[in-house]
Amino acid sequence: MKALILASAPETEYNYVRELAKQADFIICADGGTRHAAACGIQPDLVVGDFDSGKRPETDTEIITLKPEKDDSDLMCCTREALKRGADRLIYACASGGRIDHFLSNLSLLEFLFEQGKEGVFCDSRNRVTFHGGGTVCYAADPSYQYVGIIPLDAELQGVTLCGLKYPLTDAMVSRAQVITISNEAIAPEYTISIRTGRALIIESKDR
Repeated sequence: MKALILASAPETEYNYVRELAKQADFIICADGGTRHAAACGIQPDLVVGDFDSGKRPETDTEIITLKPEKDDSDLMCCTREALKRGADRLIYACASGGRIDHFLSNLSLLEFLFEQGKEGVFCDSRNRVTFHGGGTVCYAADPSYQYVGIIPLDAELQGVTLCGLKYPLTDAMVSRAQVITISNEAIAPEYTISIRTGRALIIESKDR
């Protein structure tokens, strides 16, 4: 099951959100994400939050009200609810603007999902982010995104091999302190990213 989770970060470009909603089996709003749903004409299946970033909505939609004093973020609580309800692919939108601590925390959910054996995708109008947990992963080149970037999460990525990209690597070391793996481009219908040791974020992106 594919779940779309709308966060409450600032967002004004909604075309991509509407497209994601069309593909989703289940839609969850995290707290103030309800205002994004309303702006897109989307009816969520579930609303979760402590409502510190938005008024508790007056709706017949199922609502889970959280205490403001909690360990998990609203988005993590939404993630746990999606997993409970059978989601195995979770897509996050309206989650990249605003506070940097929230933004980085949101991205960390991709690693959490990987640990659960599930797939997470982080989207906004210019970027799509997934998690690479090591080994060889094949990607279908998407003409909607011009660039491919690899951002190490560990201090070093060992044994990095890139095939089907404009700037290839073979059994290379990539350091988090000196990233050399951004602004690459697909030159084949499919490309592979292999990492022998280490974890990374894979970011497909485009200019405006």
